[in-house]
Amino acid sequence: MKARLLAVAFAVVVAACGSVAGSGGTPSPTPPPGSVLVTKASNQQTVTAHVGDHIQIALGEDINWQLESPDGVVLVQEPNRNYLLVRGTQAIWLARSAGRSTIKASGGMNCPSGSLCPMLLAVFTSTVEVVP
Repeated sequence: MKARLLAVAFAVVVAACGSVAGSGGTPSPTPPPGSVLVTKASNQQTVTAHVGDHIQIALGEDINWQLESPDGVVLVQEPNRNYLLVRGTQAIWLARSAGRSTIKASGGMNCPSGSLCPMLLAVFTSTVEVVP
C-alpha cells in the first residue's frame, strides 16, 4: 500500500514537471527595439546582447519566479526606471558593459487558493553574453 501511494505521488510530480516545461500557452511578449528577450526557451542557453540593450526576462506566469539580482557590472537594474511590466515578464535589465552574466531564477507553481498544488521547484539559468 505504501509503495503504491509513493508511486502515485511520484506520477503526479512527474506529470506536473511536464507541464512546467511546456510553453504554457501564453504568447511571448514582443520586446521593444534595442532589447533582448529571455524566455523559458533560453534555459541552459547563452543569449547575445550589445552594450546598451535592455534584457527583458519573460519566463511566463505559470511559475511564481524569483530572480536573483543582476551582477551590477555587466547587467544592472537601471536607477530611477520604473517599468510597467507586461504579464509574464519578471524584469528588464540594462546591459551596461561587455562581458558575461548569469540570470538565475527559481519558483513554485502558481495555484489558485485552496486548490491542491504540486510541491515542486522550477529552476532557470541562462547566460547573457554582452558584446560591444
